[in-house]
Amino acid sequence: MTEKTGFKIAILGAGPAGLQAAQYLVERGYEVHVYDRLPEPGGMMMFAIPSRRIPKDRIRGRVRELERKGVQFILKTKIQDGYSKIEGDDLVENIVSIREIISKYDSILICTGAWKSRMLNIEGENSVGVYPALEYILNIRLKELGYVDREPDVGNRVVVIGAGRTAVDVVEELCLRNREVILIYRRKISESRAYREFLKLLNKYNIKVLEERQPLKILVNRGRVSGLEFCKVKREGDKFILDTSNIETIECDTVIEAIGEIPTPPINENIAKELGIEIRDGRIVVDSEYRTGNEKIFAAGDVVLGPSSIGQAVGSGLKAAQSIDKYLRAKR
Repeated sequence: MTEKTGFKIAILGAGPAGLQAAQYLVERGYEVHVYDRLPEPGGMMMFAIPSRRIPKDRIRGRVRELERKGVQFILKTKIQDGYSKIEGDDLVENIVSIREIISKYDSILICTGAWKSRMLNIEGENSVGVYPALEYILNIRLKELGYVDREPDVGNRVVVIGAGRTAVDVVEELCLRNREVILIYRRKISESRAYREFLKLLNKYNIKVLEERQPLKILVNRGRVSGLEFCKVKREGDKFILDTSNIETIECDTVIEAIGEIPTPPINENIAKELGIEIRDGRIVVDSEYRTGNEKIFAAGDVVLGPSSIGQAVGSGLKAAQSIDKYLRAKR
């Protein structure tokens, strides 16, 4: 049996980085409490990635194993100080201040991920029928898992903006539901990091692709999406130049913006500064050992890296946990 260290650690976020860190630390005798705002651990593995890619039973099995080892999960609980609402917050039942967490634990690992969709900030974006991609995918998963009663209200002709990994998932879900899909991307589709996945979809489904196009305005009729206005994009080195001399429009009843996600620290920049933590470009800044400027607080996963792969998140969670172990053993 592992000797208990007497130290308590809080992990904020039960995604890939948080679960990996929890496993490492509990196996070394720490009391580990994992906080997450969603109703089950797993993060995007559970609530974004389809079961056909990562079976949910596999994630649940791992969580049960962690619980048997002594990890305690505190769910539907958001650690928040001065941060705005993000996708999935409707399921939160408790809000706890990070200062309260700091006072109760010997060390803290922040793994709150990247749970806010980037938006284009164009006219018409707040209309009925416009969805951030992560919100759309999250609510599909919540319906599949039985946490909500219905899927998002999506029309028959859907424009998806973007061509990254999230866009792949969005397009596949729409095609499985027999929706007509038009994909708009400001580069050539062959330049997408997810091109191989898109190629499979393009060969399987009748998807219309509009390359080198930039959305300008979402058209609205009686409060609901009726179309999209866009123009061609010219590349000059690393710059994208809009060719507004020839504006095009396309009719649709739904627009889903899949242009990436933003890291979501549980604190804003002002409170972070008070705590000795630096946030730069939305990400928590850490050193090579995943330490922040506050000796008790470490960070890992997408909140540090930006949107990344599961493997990258897991690796950072493990390294951060090793650093916490080193820090607390030195204290003891």
